[in-house]
Amino acid sequence: MYDVMAGIRVVEVAEHTFVPAAGMVLADWGADVIKVERIEGGDSSRHMRLPGADGPINPFFETGNRGKRSVAIDLNQQSGREQLYRLIQGADVFLTSLRADARKKLGIEPADLMQLNPKLIYARGTGYGLRGAMADDGGFDYPTAWCRSGAAYLQTLPGSMPPKQPGSIGDLTGGVTLAGAIAAALFRRERTGKGAVVDNALYLVGTYLMSQSLVATSVGAPTLPTHHQTDTDFVLANNYQTRDGRWLALGLLMEKWWPDFIKHIERPDLLEDPRFIDGRARHMNARELILILNDVFAAKDYAYWCKHLSTLEGVWAPIQSPEEVLRDPQALDNGFVTQVSADGSSYQVGPSPAQFDETPIGELRKSPRFAQHTEEVLKELGLSTAELERLRNEKAIR
Repeated sequence: MYDVMAGIRVVEVAEHTFVPAAGMVLADWGADVIKVERIEGGDSSRHMRLPGADGPINPFFETGNRGKRSVAIDLNQQSGREQLYRLIQGADVFLTSLRADARKKLGIEPADLMQLNPKLIYARGTGYGLRGAMADDGGFDYPTAWCRSGAAYLQTLPGSMPPKQPGSIGDLTGGVTLAGAIAAALFRRERTGKGAVVDNALYLVGTYLMSQSLVATSVGAPTLPTHHQTDTDFVLANNYQTRDGRWLALGLLMEKWWPDFIKHIERPDLLEDPRFIDGRARHMNARELILILNDVFAAKDYAYWCKHLSTLEGVWAPIQSPEEVLRDPQALDNGFVTQVSADGSSYQVGPSPAQFDETPIGELRKSPRFAQHTEEVLKELGLSTAELERLRNEKAIR
């Protein structure tokens, strides 16, 4: 955990992954993030499970909630909302994923909370934004950020079903960008004393990630659709299969890297071949060169190529499994994979994608148990043991 957000208190009323991921990033950066959960069962993602993940670590919930404190408050009760309002009065940031009708019903719209705390940074994440016919609709990562944005369309091979993206890519991108926007709003507040309302939407995350394709489409230029491996013009930005069925990815986008690549694959004849003499020629004869390179890479195993290409001047990468990433020395040496301790067990995770003071983030704190910190947090607000007991009897807290 870093200290760049030390002293910042965040109150979060949000579920699933998108908006909670913003709170998680702020917690990674040192903020005190208080997650306010429903009194019955808490965040819905606590009850979602990956097949085979029946142990104490729930990947769905951990993905967006590590490092926080959990309180369970019934916001449908006036006495419960009063505790939220107390939290807001001492908070720097309020985070929510609730839709407009729920926010209005609970009295937690920007005007409501900024009346209590004018310097509050009020941050919300939606599916489709605040305007238009779908403003009140909910959204999720796959349909909203991946499919509606055009990403799934461009990743669909002819004759194939649209692919699903790896879990939570849109959610986590949305979360880290929302956290960055909150940091910018806090910076402005430091200079001006003004609070702010910050918005992000999963559909906006999708259109942002699709910027290159949308720019190309808007000016009538071709996009970069997904092709079968032999049908692309980008010979040196392509995937190649090794003898033992593994894959390597080339990213040799600079002409100056061509001679060194030829040296590494031990095919000097290709340097003099007029079909491949320069980038334009290789582009015009792409399929022929791809078939040649397919034979080259298929002649040796994955391990051979990984070692042999380690001295290549240009960019390439092994197409790794998650298991390989978790033990990749490059990831471990840089803290791109780090450890989280969790009630006698532990797990590895990719931390928030920013590092400060030339130092990896180090070990992180796990997500909280449901309602783990209710009493602790409310006592910090000045509630007595008798008041806590009364609220429990009213079923306003757990």
